[in-house]
Amino acid sequence: MPGALKEYEAILIADPQLNEEALNQLKNQMAELVSRHGGRVQEHLFLGRRKMSYRIGRHSEGNYVQVKIEMPPAGLEGFKRMANLIEPVLRMMVVASAGVATNNNPPGAAAEGRAGTAEEGS
Repeated sequence: MPGALKEYEAILIADPQLNEEALNQLKNQMAELVSRHGGRVQEHLFLGRRKMSYRIGRHSEGNYVQVKIEMPPAGLEGFKRMANLIEPVLRMMVVASAGVATNNNPPGAAAEGRAGTAEEGS
């Protein structure tokens, strides 16, 4: 189905100097960009300002933002390309959230599955 929507999660690291108004403007820019590529925003979460593991340009901290979206797979590449061009975005990663949401196996279950017979995934 070409128009089917798939769930994704985008994690953005934005300029640490952004104030609340600028972060809201970034939120609006992301929502507009998602809708332009045939999707819709399900949720925005501001995860706060955090110290990064390594510097990005001159920044050692960043504002972390999680955006849960639904979008047709055909629009994803265009969305990622345009989102990386938004000035305060330092880095962005988008992952399909369906695989994450269905992984309810307890720790060690993967190792047990390898040792036993291959009943799943056959």
